[in-house]
Amino acid sequence: MFKSVRLTRLGLINLILFTLFIGAFLSPLIYSGFRSMVLDHQSSADPIPESDQKAAIALQQSYMNVFKKASPSVVFIRTRVLVPPRYWFDLYSQQEGAGTGIVIDKAGYIVTNNHVVAGAQKIEVVFPDQRKERAKLIGRDETSDIAVIQIPGSDKLVPAVLGDSDKVAPGQLAFALGSPFGLESTFTVGVISAKHRSIDNTKYTRIQTDTSINPGNSGGPLLNVYGEVVGINQSIISPGGQGGSVGIGFAIPINEAKSVIEQLRKERRVIGRPTLGVQVGVPTPNLRQFLKVSEEYGLVVRFVVPGSAAEDAGMKANDYLLKANDKELREPDELLEEVAKAGIGGKIKLEFVRGGKKQSVTIAVGEDQSNQ
Repeated sequence: MFKSVRLTRLGLINLILFTLFIGAFLSPLIYSGFRSMVLDHQSSADPIPESDQKAAIALQQSYMNVFKKASPSVVFIRTRVLVPPRYWFDLYSQQEGAGTGIVIDKAGYIVTNNHVVAGAQKIEVVFPDQRKERAKLIGRDETSDIAVIQIPGSDKLVPAVLGDSDKVAPGQLAFALGSPFGLESTFTVGVISAKHRSIDNTKYTRIQTDTSINPGNSGGPLLNVYGEVVGINQSIISPGGQGGSVGIGFAIPINEAKSVIEQLRKERRVIGRPTLGVQVGVPTPNLRQFLKVSEEYGLVVRFVVPGSAAEDAGMKANDYLLKANDKELREPDELLEEVAKAGIGGKIKLEFVRGGKKQSVTIAVGEDQSNQ
């Protein structure tokens, strides 16, 4: 028969303490042995020899070279915008914004998107080494979505190399460098997906790329394999309005941007949107009959802005517009599109009916500065 043993409370405590002591002593030895066994098992395999990965290593190094070349010229932009109250009892509030910019010379000029700095009360530039500079707005253009800001000039500034966007072709490697979601100096890789995309009603085209672009990349460079800037990243398609990249991004071709940049540096102002200075509407059948118009398409001029390009060209209220640059007009947006494509100073030919007689006039598109 087994003899029963009764533990006293003191004996039970001693047993627990002895067990904990043994566990604390043995567990490091057990873990060390287990870890050695795992490491010994893992180290039995060799990595791919460098000689077999020469092409991959060379490609990897070329990516790193692009980043090394371009990164000193790319800055993070922080803005502060004063937001007016929505209701009379509200107060003004401040809204923080962010984007990316490209240093283009040692005089301190930096290129970015208009929508990055529009309405900003304060613009701050942050360099990759975390050096900060206060910037001032030199000029911005709403139509092209290009802006120029400036910080104090310095020989330490590293201007970006501007390439030739006419040489860009689908399938070429492309790199984006910027600050998506505030993550500075983020480098992404992709290809040129297409050229000459028209994504709005302006005369400017876009380069399409699958290089990852997200909010905060705006105003940053699209680069080629030589580290040259071939585009200024501007927008993305984001289904559902979630603001994340789905592989369809757009950049302003640098060749289209160059003339705008020089204009902004020279004129140092906000360039408005192109306009004729007319308010138009879709006529009713009775109005067409009253104006002696047989065509079932066209737009009627309801108002001509005093001092506008349309007034200078002799346009009058109740003129019946049939065509703009030989395109039949059926909706007001179609006229706006033709004006936007022509751009400020561009020519637009209008065919219209006045007093039952067809006439035509060529107008130099003016500039709408009402939103400045």
